[in-house]
Amino acid sequence: MLSEQSFVTQLFQLAQSRQHRFGLCLRGDQAWQETFCQIASNLANGECFQLGGVESQYSDRWCPMDKGQRLLGHECGLLVVDIQNGIDANSLTSLLGTLRGGGLAIFIQSHHELRNDDENDYAEQWFSRALQQLIVVKQQGALPVLPILQADLPTYSPFDMQQQAVGYIHKVVSGHRRRPLVLTADRGRGKTSALGIAAAQLMSERKIRIVVTSPVIGNVAPLFEHALRGLPGAQQSKFRLDWNSSSVEFVAPDELLRGHVDCDLLFVDEAAAIPLPMLITIVERYHRVVFATTIHGYEGCGRGFTLKFQSWLQENRPGTRFYHMDTPIRWAENDPLEQWQYQTFLLDCELPPLSFDDEVSIDLVEVSKSDLFTSPNILKQCFALLVNAHYQTTPNDLMLLLNDPAMKLFGLFNQEQCIGCIVGVEEGGLDIELAKQILLGKRRPKGHLVASSLVSHLALEQPALDLSLRIMRIAVHPEWQGRGVGSNLLKQLKQKSHYHFYSTSYGVTNELLTFWHSNGFRSIKLGSTRDQASGCHSLIMVDGQQDWIDCGESLFSSCLSYQLKEMYRHLDIGLVCSLAQLNPLSSSRLQQTELRLLENYAIGGCHYENVAPVIERALWQVGFSLCYSLLVRKVVQQWSWNDCAEEFNFTGRKQLESEVRLQVAQLLNQL
Repeated sequence: MLSEQSFVTQLFQLAQSRQHRFGLCLRGDQAWQETFCQIASNLANGECFQLGGVESQYSDRWCPMDKGQRLLGHECGLLVVDIQNGIDANSLTSLLGTLRGGGLAIFIQSHHELRNDDENDYAEQWFSRALQQLIVVKQQGALPVLPILQADLPTYSPFDMQQQAVGYIHKVVSGHRRRPLVLTADRGRGKTSALGIAAAQLMSERKIRIVVTSPVIGNVAPLFEHALRGLPGAQQSKFRLDWNSSSVEFVAPDELLRGHVDCDLLFVDEAAAIPLPMLITIVERYHRVVFATTIHGYEGCGRGFTLKFQSWLQENRPGTRFYHMDTPIRWAENDPLEQWQYQTFLLDCELPPLSFDDEVSIDLVEVSKSDLFTSPNILKQCFALLVNAHYQTTPNDLMLLLNDPAMKLFGLFNQEQCIGCIVGVEEGGLDIELAKQILLGKRRPKGHLVASSLVSHLALEQPALDLSLRIMRIAVHPEWQGRGVGSNLLKQLKQKSHYHFYSTSYGVTNELLTFWHSNGFRSIKLGSTRDQASGCHSLIMVDGQQDWIDCGESLFSSCLSYQLKEMYRHLDIGLVCSLAQLNPLSSSRLQQTELRLLENYAIGGCHYENVAPVIERALWQVGFSLCYSLLVRKVVQQWSWNDCAEEFNFTGRKQLESEVRLQVAQLLNQL
């Protein structure tokens, strides 16, 4: 009879001969599981990482279940995942990528059957069902049969595509300007490593300053690791590597766009996690850029990036080169563990082709969690839409859809195909005592993001007492976009559900602001800081009939003119104009004295400092527009003369003020 040690030995040998990774699920008591993992750790070719549970003697590196990203940039030969207290899907899917070919992933599961109180936890049931697809080893049970694989392995060099990518990066530097490179790849294809290898080669060949940006600095750890490997003796600090007169340095996305960072080459890693307007600004500002992104994996979706950003590049930067890396480097193709991971967390769910039919009348339906669990095809369709539409959609969102009672899913289905969906979170409905604690800043109940924020912002308990729905995601199939389907989704949602009010909180852009406002949502609160990943301020908008909503909208308008001078002085001009137009500041009309001041200044009289407050009142009265961009920057946001001259390409104050006077004359014609 085969012993457990012999079984593990043969499984490692099979994995190493194929450069594949296998997953095992252990079911038994703690002592037996630890013994089994110790056997595997002794036989593993490389370190043993442990995710979750309590750190064990057999592990070389351990991290809590929700901190798997800490070990990115490292590799292991054995990964032990303790799931007895649940899983963090984002953390797990990221750490699975550190297991190299020839290794094993062991999932530790307790002996107990599904508890009664878990019967409605469809996320646990979903994951338990997925574990059945692994090699299941039970204490005192017969050992499973070793996997049977194809006889022949494909012959290829795993580094060919990476070397090709490195060559294309060199051409971005040596070739014509304004010809970006876009690298896409599944996880484990060596995309980020290629950036590091190319950086080391370029730094050793010439004097060059390379800047790398990414939503999370941990994403680029392999880049610096490979760059350092190619430049032995280089000086290294936390965010920078120096070699002779060359350097590669990390700069956060918001800092990158706040001012022009001088560089000869810019790497944008995990570009799919950066919103489209920000990517376009990067292209326009930096002329030698490499965009790299994972199109499947924990970093977020890549399909929206592929459809929207690459289409924009093809139209506006026709010299752009696109290169997709599909050959794995850390493991061989057709890896069993990768296939299991993609199926379990729907990382490979694709949108089906779907033709638009303008004669179809479709009703919105709420999809229950039990329906999602028992009909995986419905879940795959909805999740594919969400992944395509939102860069922030993650494996954890899949788990929340299945187990969070506050999270609601609504869908539009045409002939059993989902053409649009909404994900919302129920908020509010809290008791008065808790609402008072929120008002005093003593409580911040989890899951009530907008309700709690509005209580604090308006100094009013009512938003927490009212039952509301915060719309987290809204997604429409690409073939049905631009045809009013999103607005139809919202209209039917408000007709068929019964909440006191509806809310949304999102990184505000002109396009999104126009969409939400056109569907009856009103601006209540603009976040004071920019989101590091999106570079946008978060805007809370609500739709409902409560009196406090009118008060909140009025407060937003009255505060905006003051806040634009400091808090929002760097806000995009187009967005400033949109916010001001949709939230006009009520004020009395200009008096004759004020009009004379404007007329005199327009023809060369008066001092700017004396007339500036009148110009601002005139702008609010007429309504901001892009033709007054300079006035918005100088008068409303109070930029310095030097900053305005640089922004609008003027030589100095004299030339700049002549344009200010000209725009004031145009303004007078509208009064």
